[in-house]
Amino acid sequence: MSVSDPLLKKLKGIIYNLRTNEGTIRDSNENVQLLCKILEEILRKGMKSTGMWRQRSYDYWDWIQADTSVEKCNPIFNMLIELIKKSKRVKTSQGRGRWFIRCALQKKILSVPIEKLSHNTKVLHQWYDPLFSIIGNDILLEIFMSLLFEATEINFKLNTKNASFLDNYWLRPTYKDYEFVPCDDFGVKLQFILGRPVVVEVKQGSVAGEDNKIEPGDVLDELFGQSLLALTTNKMSSLMKEHHGWPIQLSACKCHYPNGEIYPPIQELLHEIGTDVDSLQKHTAAMANSSYNSFEAKKSPKKPPPHAQLPEDELSDVPVQNPSDKAVYKVQFIGKLNIGDYGGMCRIESSLLKVLEENEDKIHGDVDAKRCTLSLGETDVLVQDAESDTEFLRHSYTEISSCGRRTDCMRFFAYISVYNQSI
Repeated sequence: MSVSDPLLKKLKGIIYNLRTNEGTIRDSNENVQLLCKILEEILRKGMKSTGMWRQRSYDYWDWIQADTSVEKCNPIFNMLIELIKKSKRVKTSQGRGRWFIRCALQKKILSVPIEKLSHNTKVLHQWYDPLFSIIGNDILLEIFMSLLFEATEINFKLNTKNASFLDNYWLRPTYKDYEFVPCDDFGVKLQFILGRPVVVEVKQGSVAGEDNKIEPGDVLDELFGQSLLALTTNKMSSLMKEHHGWPIQLSACKCHYPNGEIYPPIQELLHEIGTDVDSLQKHTAAMANSSYNSFEAKKSPKKPPPHAQLPEDELSDVPVQNPSDKAVYKVQFIGKLNIGDYGGMCRIESSLLKVLEENEDKIHGDVDAKRCTLSLGETDVLVQDAESDTEFLRHSYTEISSCGRRTDCMRFFAYISVYNQSI
């Protein structure tokens, strides 16, 4: 009987490569996907997926989630199984099994169900053929288990939320979590394809379109913590109404990678709705090239100012806060304006322009603008005179209906107070 297997040799090589990398292993490491694929092949090799006593084809997820004896000895495993069972992100045994592999690697519990199965010979032989499998062979299983224990020494930090396409593909899209300002019109038009809400249009100047966060072709994945897979338009509208006035928490699968290449599974969805994928590919490639050139031109140890930073610029940055938990900035107060009864996000650009037009003398330096400090506290926004510390504006976050800036004058920003609707 063979005491080795090609899959185990591949697994050993991948684990070695991952362990020689210093620091945290993220999804961007090409070995992560190779590791997951090899693990799936090992779990499937020699598996009795069908039989006289089974009414359908089975996969490795089916025996993993059925091994209830594990519940008593490993609560983390039990919690993970229940999470995957209840989740609507994945629908098939294949998708749930793949999601389990990714989560179990991060939680360092992949060996738990396999070890338990190996202790129950009767159940083990019901699922695996001892002649053709790794898990059903005592010697090969021992080698496999030792490699899994080696894998627990790797510090994985994977985005386990990014699971919506695992039913059909190991290849994952770029996944983004966003928090948008409250608004009545988010600014996207959707079309549902195979249960997935695909963005077909983004209104210019809308909240969704700010800094190209949401783009045509993106697939919306989660809204206020709820999966949007197979969710109806009416249910999405209900979610927005239930959370009216709240910051919009949205997760999206981007239609393209940072290099501009279209994510293949989303490309198939776009073909279904008649999108000109070639034109979209040229557009995303041009955008990626423009972003790269801009980055190269501005590459400098100097950090961009706060008003020009995007969320990705701040990932490794330490929050600029003082001991009283307030972010304080030196600003100039240009002016304010009464805009009436409606203070939605769509009013920011036009109202800000009007304030600037009415105060051109301050902008050009003919008249000195009031120098102030802007303090962002835990519950409110405070504006004080820089010289006298006199308070002349204070609004709680619940009183602010929207905030933002114009892309053609990024140095100026504004917010709208909901009670007096002034900007």
